[in-house]
Amino acid sequence: MKYVKKRLILPVALSLVAFLVFSAFSFAQTPAPANYNVTVSPVFFNLTANPGDAVSTKIRIRNNTTSPLPIKISVKKMSGDLNGALTLTDDNSDGSLSWIEFSSEKIIATPLEWVDVPFTIKVSKDAAYGYYFAITFTQDQTSTLKTTGAAINGAAAVPILLIVNKAGAKAEAKITDFSVAKSITEYLPVDFSVKVVSQGNVHVQPHGNIFITDGKNDLATLDINPNLGSVIPNAQKIFNASWTDGFIVNEQVMEYGQPKLDKNGNPETQLTINWDKLTSFRIGKYTANLVLVYDNGTKDVPMETSLTFWVFPYKVVIFLIVVLFIAFFAIRFSLKAYVNREIHKKLQK
Repeated sequence: MKYVKKRLILPVALSLVAFLVFSAFSFAQTPAPANYNVTVSPVFFNLTANPGDAVSTKIRIRNNTTSPLPIKISVKKMSGDLNGALTLTDDNSDGSLSWIEFSSEKIIATPLEWVDVPFTIKVSKDAAYGYYFAITFTQDQTSTLKTTGAAINGAAAVPILLIVNKAGAKAEAKITDFSVAKSITEYLPVDFSVKVVSQGNVHVQPHGNIFITDGKNDLATLDINPNLGSVIPNAQKIFNASWTDGFIVNEQVMEYGQPKLDKNGNPETQLTINWDKLTSFRIGKYTANLVLVYDNGTKDVPMETSLTFWVFPYKVVIFLIVVLFIAFFAIRFSLKAYVNREIHKKLQK
């Protein structure tokens, strides 16, 4: 476990990119099309405050188009569910949406330039433990530039994780599922899925490794959530990893740097033979041991589970059997023909 611990403890600096995971969540909004071309920085906020504190910071937004963009800024409440989805709502039943104040809720983003958007969060003195918001940027429908500038459809959202320092904060997580896409797969990759639910009142950042073994040898170590993505309370997050280290691998076909799709919109794949990994021919039964940890505020709490799976390239096996079968009978036929010829020669003498 000392070896596991070294791999699991990541530098504190990684927390700066922790919430990149939220970019992969499905917000309950229309996806932005190609003409919505803006860049926001940072991509998330991970803030801590005491009850009654005021926290001031800023977002920067860059208009990547050549026309002015009239933008409206608003705040949404962010919540999750046990299906792994996040939604943004206007629910202000606890009054927390009114904590966030902007110097202006409407801006004009000049072409090809950064604009600073300062804001302040005034935390209530009777605040609870964790609050989860998203600052959204949409087109200002009231602006006269709407009809002359670039069009904006959809929205950009910047998540805010706010932890309030007070007694009673509880970080707790549980692995609810550890599985493979197929219990028996023909070729690598083997795709793993890890589901973690946050059962406390503040978010958790589970991370760790999957250790793959054939029962005798350690074959691979896969990272789970290396960027420390967060799972907010009462929500579930799915983390994925793939084992791709092998002699024969079914890889995605890439075209112009993007996965190539077939006529049905599914990614195309092709078998790739890695001759430099001839000794890594994967066949048989394997075990995957999952080890995750999360910080509960006082210590790292481990979570462990395991599963078994099979890699059986039956097409290759059948081909080898057929080749051996043909070779056996070819040799047998040749030997029989040779013996018959020799006997025939002796009889002629």
